[in-house]
Amino acid sequence: MQRTVLSLGFLLLASQAFAACQVPDTIEGREFVNAVDSNYSKQNPNAGTIMKMHFGKETYESDILTKGFKVQGKYRYKKLSKTIGEIQATELYDGQTTVYSISLACLTDYTGTGVFTQLKGAIKPDQRQNTLRYTMVRDSPNKGENKVGKPDKAGKPS
Repeated sequence: MQRTVLSLGFLLLASQAFAACQVPDTIEGREFVNAVDSNYSKQNPNAGTIMKMHFGKETYESDILTKGFKVQGKYRYKKLSKTIGEIQATELYDGQTTVYSISLACLTDYTGTGVFTQLKGAIKPDQRQNTLRYTMVRDSPNKGENKVGKPDKAGKPS
């Protein structure tokens, strides 16, 4: 019983810490660097992969830095709550369609954890899940923002 109360207390404290962050309303114009969990398994064949993703209006480009290739795709983004967002994406790789989602949970306004869920893909198994850490390295240029933490030309902090 005492462990349960302590566990609930820690969860409440953790949820308060997460409440201080927020996922973006849109990811258009943003750039993310993602690091996939490094523990290899059949469910995580891309373990340790680092990628940079740039999001346009409805399309994205993913530069797989650790493997030296790029892929493009289409996406939809939805902010589900203050701290949770979801990217639904489709891309063509090696002549095969990959369909996946990434659920984002913020740790700060610029970093967080993601859960990658593949429903169909060029890299097997077709249905798999893994985790990643994300960092937004560029805010939306539509807001006059530049690199995270740096002022834009007008001197406004990003």
